[in-house]
Amino acid sequence: MTRSLYIIDGHAQIYRAYFAPFGNLSSPTGEPTRATHVFYQMLINLVRDRKPDYVAMVLDSDEDKLERKRLYPAYKEHRDPAPEDLPIQSRRIVQILEALRMRTLRQTGHEADDIIATLCAQLTAAAPDLHVYIVSRDKDLEQLLSDRVSLFDPLKNEVTTPERLLETKGWTPEQAVEAQTLMGDSVDNVPGVPGIGPKTAAKLIQKYGTADAVVAHADELTPKQRDAVRAFAAQLPITRQLVTLRRDVPLRFELEDARSDRLDWDAVKPIFTQLGFRRLVEQVPGRAVAADGGAPPSTAADVPAPPVAAIGPRSADAGRTVPSSVDADESDSDVSGDQAGAEFMAAAVAAKDPRAVEKADAALREPSRTMWKLIANLEDLDALVREMADCSEFCVDTETTSVNPIDAELVGIALSWRVGSGCYIPILTSFGTPLAIEEVRPRLGPLLADARIRKIGHHLKYDLLVLEQAGLEVRGPLFDSMIAAFLCDPLRNSFGLDSLARVVLDHEMIPITDLIGKGRDQLRMDQVQVEHVAEYAAEDADFTLRLARHYEPRLEREQVQRLFHEVEMPLMHVLARMEEAGISLDAEFLRVLSGRMAARADELVTQIHALAGVQFNVDSPKQLGEVLFDKLGFRVVKRTRTTRSTDAEVLETLAAEGDNPLPALLLEYRELQKLRGTYVDALPAARSARTGRVHTSFHQTGAVTGRLSSSEPNLQNIPIRTELGREIRRAFVPRSREELLIVADYSQIELRVLAHFSEDEQLIAAFAQDADIHIFVAAQVNNVPIERVTKEMRSRAKAVNFGIIYGQTAFGLARGTGMSRPEAQRFIDDYFARYPRVRGFMDRIIADARRDGGVRTILGRWRPIWDIESRNAAARAQAERLAVNTVMQGSAADLIKVAMVRLQARIEQERLPLRLLLQVHDELVCEGARSRAEELSGVVREVMSGAMALRVPLKVDVACGENWLESK
Repeated sequence: MTRSLYIIDGHAQIYRAYFAPFGNLSSPTGEPTRATHVFYQMLINLVRDRKPDYVAMVLDSDEDKLERKRLYPAYKEHRDPAPEDLPIQSRRIVQILEALRMRTLRQTGHEADDIIATLCAQLTAAAPDLHVYIVSRDKDLEQLLSDRVSLFDPLKNEVTTPERLLETKGWTPEQAVEAQTLMGDSVDNVPGVPGIGPKTAAKLIQKYGTADAVVAHADELTPKQRDAVRAFAAQLPITRQLVTLRRDVPLRFELEDARSDRLDWDAVKPIFTQLGFRRLVEQVPGRAVAADGGAPPSTAADVPAPPVAAIGPRSADAGRTVPSSVDADESDSDVSGDQAGAEFMAAAVAAKDPRAVEKADAALREPSRTMWKLIANLEDLDALVREMADCSEFCVDTETTSVNPIDAELVGIALSWRVGSGCYIPILTSFGTPLAIEEVRPRLGPLLADARIRKIGHHLKYDLLVLEQAGLEVRGPLFDSMIAAFLCDPLRNSFGLDSLARVVLDHEMIPITDLIGKGRDQLRMDQVQVEHVAEYAAEDADFTLRLARHYEPRLEREQVQRLFHEVEMPLMHVLARMEEAGISLDAEFLRVLSGRMAARADELVTQIHALAGVQFNVDSPKQLGEVLFDKLGFRVVKRTRTTRSTDAEVLETLAAEGDNPLPALLLEYRELQKLRGTYVDALPAARSARTGRVHTSFHQTGAVTGRLSSSEPNLQNIPIRTELGREIRRAFVPRSREELLIVADYSQIELRVLAHFSEDEQLIAAFAQDADIHIFVAAQVNNVPIERVTKEMRSRAKAVNFGIIYGQTAFGLARGTGMSRPEAQRFIDDYFARYPRVRGFMDRIIADARRDGGVRTILGRWRPIWDIESRNAAARAQAERLAVNTVMQGSAADLIKVAMVRLQARIEQERLPLRLLLQVHDELVCEGARSRAEELSGVVREVMSGAMALRVPLKVDVACGENWLESK
C-alpha cells in the first residue's frame, strides 16, 4: 500500500494565507490573526480530507545567509518587505506547530525549496512505497515532479503531476529548469532573457531542448529575440545555478518523526480558543488521523505535553500560553463545577500542569449545571445566608437604576458562590414584592462585611460604591475579574463581561437590551419583570465567578499576581473612596469665567474675519480650508483622506512659518472653545444631584502602561501649561471653610526612574544633591560651569531630558526647541556620549522587547510590543520608542499607585482628617483639615517619598491652598 507524505512549503503557505481574500482578523487581545486562521484552516482541511500518513513543514532561513546570495548578491534584493503584521503571525503559526508536534525543518543558509528537493530525493530512494505531495504552487518546485512526487494546491484542492505540468505549461519536469533559466524570476530578482515569458519559453524548449541550445541557435530566432538571447548568454550559467534546486542539503530527518497520528490536536485547542478561533476548535481532528495501516495513536503517557512558548515569553519559566478552555463535552465526567474552584485551579498551577488547568477550565465552561434562583422572601434569604456561611469566597453583582454609582438606586443583588449556581435578591421593582433593604441589610450585611471571605466581581468598584450607599459595607480580600483580564491580556479589545464570557468561556450572555431595550423607549432595570432580571443578574454573578477561577492561575503564569493582589486590588478600594468623596466646585467662578471666554471668542472671530477679508464659519473645517488655502494662499501642510487638513498641527506649522497672525488666532480660538465646552460649561452640569460635588470615575484598565484614566468627567486632561487651563483649576475647592486642598506632586519622577534603571552615576549624584537636573545636564553637555548655563541651554537640556523618555528624534527636538535638525542631532549625540549608561539601558529595553515580545515595568506589569521586529522602519522605530516609554511611564504609574495605597492605609489607621480626591498622573489632590494642614502635608510627603526604594531620592512638592491652582 502506498504511503503519503505531505511537505508544506511553510513561508509560501503563510504568505498565501496572509493575502487570502478575507477581512482583517484579530484575537480578543488585538493580535492580528488572519494568516494564522487561514493557515490552520488549510492544515485542518488537509489532514482531515487528504488523510496523510506523514506531514512536515519546511521553512526558509534568514535571507542574508543564503548561499545563492553569495553567488549573486542581487538575489532577492528588491523584494518588498513583509507586511508589518505578518512576522508576529508567522511566529504564532510556528509556535502552534510546536504545540502540535509537527515535524518542522529549517537549515541555515538554505532555502525551503532546497530542503524540499533534498527530502524528495532521499525519501523516494529510501521508501519505494512513499508518494510525496509538496503543498505549494511555487513554479520553482516543478523540477521535482515525478511519478512519486506531486504538487498539491490546498486552496484549489488540485494535484499537479508531470503529465498535468506538460499539459498546462508545455514542458516536462526535466525541462522546467531550462524554461526557468530562460525566463528568470522577477520575484527573486533572477535575471532572464528580456521578453521571454512562459509561452515563448515553452515553444523554445520544445524546439531546442535546453537553454544552451537556444543560445546556440540564436540566429534562427526573431531579430529581437536573437539580440536578447545573445546579450543574456554570459549570464546564463549563473541563472541556471540560481534556479536549480539543490538535492544535497545536510539534513537529519526520520520519516517516523513526521507521523500524522502523533499530531497533538488537543494541545492546540486552548491556543485556538485564546485566539478566538471557535470554529477551528470544533473542526480539529481527533488524535488518530492516519489512514488504515498507520501506526496506532500515541497517548498522553507516551508523549508528554510540551510547554507551549508564547509569542512574547515573559521569562524562561513563564512563556506558556494559557490553556483557556476545551469543549465541555470533551471534559472528563468526574470534573464538577465545584471541583473547578479556586483550590483546584491553584493546585493545578502549583503542579505546573497545563492539562490539569485545561481540565478545570473545561468545567468552568460547562453550562448544564446552572441553577439560578430568585430569592422571593425572607425565608429564602435566611436559607441562602446559612448555605453561604462557610464559603471562602463569593461573587457579588448589583443591578441599579443608573450607570453612575453615586446617583444610582440599588435594584437588586446577585450572588454566586459555586460555579453553576447563582441567585438574585430583588430590592426595588415595579413588579411583585421586593425585599426591603432594611430587612436585607441585617441578614446579608455580616456576610459582605466578613473580612475572611473574598469578594469577587467584574468592575467591582462600581458594586462597592452602590452597596456602600445602601448601607452594606464590603470588607475582606477583593478579586476583580476585569482587572485580572487586563493584567493578563492588556491589549484585548474589550474587558466587558459579555466579551470575556464569549471568548474565554465560550458562552453568550443575555444582552441587557433584551431586558431594557434601547433608545427613547429604554427602561430602567426596576421597570423590568423581576424574573427576567433574576436570570440576567444571576448569570452575571455565575460567569463572573467562572472568570475569576479562570484568571487566578493565569495571573501567576503571567507573573502579575503580586501586582494584582498587592497593588491593583487595594487600589480599587482607594479609588472607590475617592469617587465617593468627589470634589467641590466654585460654580459662580466658572459662570463668570465662561462669560469672559465667550467675549474673548467673539473678539477673536471679529479679528479672524478682518484678516481673512471675508465672513465665514470659523468652526467649519471646510470653509476654513477654502479661506486659508484658496483665498489667502497658505501652503497645504498635509491632507486627510478627503480634504486638506486644518488641524492644530497644521495651524502651528503655518503660525511658525510666516508673519500672518491668522493661524495663531485660530489656535487661540480653538483652545478657548474647547476648554469652555469641555470644562467651564460642562463641569457645573456634571455635579451630582445628591451631593452637589463632581464624582469622576477612575479606570484601572484605561491605559496599557498602567496609568489611571478618568471619565464622567475626565479631570486628567485639564491643561496646566496655558493660562486658561490653569484658571480652570481655580474652580476646584475644598468642601468647607474648615478644610484646605493639599496637592502633592512627584518632582521629575520619570527622570528619577530613568536614573534608577540606567544606574548612571552622574544622574544619581545630581538627584542625590537635589540639583536642578536640567541645569546639571546643560552644564555637562555644553561643557560649561553650572553658573554659566543660560536659560536657552537649560531649556534645550530639559527638552532632551524629557524627550529621551519618549524616544524623541532630532526632528522632534528641533521642532520643539527651534534648533536646526543637525544641531538637535548633535545635542542628542552629546547627551548619550555624556551619559552612555542611559543609552545602554534603552538598548537593553529594546533588546529585551525583541527577545520577549514585550516589556515589563518596575512592578512587573507586562505590555506586548507588536511591531518591535517590523520590517517597516517607521513602525519598528515607533515600537522601540513605545518599549522605552512603557518602562518609564509605567514604572512611574506603579510608583504613584503604591503611594496611594499606602496613604489611604495611613489615613484609615490613624483616622486622619484627610481625604484623597484626585490623581492626575504624578499628582495627588487631597482635602484636609485646615487646622492640621502642615501636619497632614508632612504625612503626604512622607508616604509618597517613601513609596519605593530607588537609587535616587523621591522628591515630593506639597502645597496647600483655597483651590487647586493656589495649591500648586
